[in-house]
Amino acid sequence: MHGAGEPQQEGGLTLWKDQRQNGPKETPFVLACVLCVAGALLAASVPPLACLLMGFGALCAGAGRGRGAHALIAAGTLVACGIGGAFIGAGAVPDALIVGALSLGSALAVEKGRMRPGVACAIVAITAAAQIGSAAASAMMAGTRVGDSFIEVLVSNLQALEAAGVDASSRSLVEWAVRTFWPAAFSTESMLEFLCAFAGTGLAARRLRSRRVEWPDFGLFDLPLWVVAVFVAALAGCVAWYTHQDTFGNVVLMVAGNALLTVRYALAAQGLAVLVWHMRNRKTPAFAARLAILAALYLEVQFIVMSVVGLLDIWSNFRRLPRGEQRHAIQDEPKQD
Repeated sequence: MHGAGEPQQEGGLTLWKDQRQNGPKETPFVLACVLCVAGALLAASVPPLACLLMGFGALCAGAGRGRGAHALIAAGTLVACGIGGAFIGAGAVPDALIVGALSLGSALAVEKGRMRPGVACAIVAITAAAQIGSAAASAMMAGTRVGDSFIEVLVSNLQALEAAGVDASSRSLVEWAVRTFWPAAFSTESMLEFLCAFAGTGLAARRLRSRRVEWPDFGLFDLPLWVVAVFVAALAGCVAWYTHQDTFGNVVLMVAGNALLTVRYALAAQGLAVLVWHMRNRKTPAFAARLAILAALYLEVQFIVMSVVGLLDIWSNFRRLPRGEQRHAIQDEPKQD
């Protein structure tokens, strides 16, 4: 990657954009710290807003500063997360700390120019695993299981199920699906929180007028092979369970199915990146581009179209992006200060 003063071109596309040009005024250090702490105090009650504020504040306050400043910002943020969680209850403290760690990690990755697709996927996966572990520990202390809490929510909304046309015979199937795929709820939550933190760093990058921050170009979003390997393994696990249900227990479907649902988000992001890349190459008007993205999101929710596009792009490389040794050579190129 290169420094923020000399955009590098590859295939006619800028690898990143200099967010400092014609942007708003730089946010003062004290204000950035205040916003970061304010977000940390909200981590247990309003995680998405907390991630947005912490991502913004952490990057504005820490960009271009030494390790000591980073350590102080991280310590202050995590302490504030713990305090905010303690106001709600002792059980909320671990969740608040996880949200804080996600936001700080996202800000640090953007600052160091390391926010690549594989890093983003790893942040979401680690956060989801940590949240599942925290929920499992809380459930164990209460003498229950995590899936039981989701069933309780389902039972408390029986009227809504009946209004949706779910009869008694179908309710058992719904309960089985909830007990099997409840981990996907945590991966969805983690993805939402990551996107909010990432959006916060994007707003912060526009204000770093005197400090260098490399901003990833979404049009060049390209998943690493290890994510593809997870997808293939998860798909194979689902097929094995379906064809040999007597041999493989429900645990196999639970692991493979939830991994497949989680990787789908990454594939959908790749499909959207293909759309963004082509619209930018064709200089699509901004209004039409926004309508196209909304339509793509609708098609993804209804028919997983963008996930299929992303999967096809992994094999066909519609954007002719450098892969393999070429991509590693570009990523490992030293920065120019």
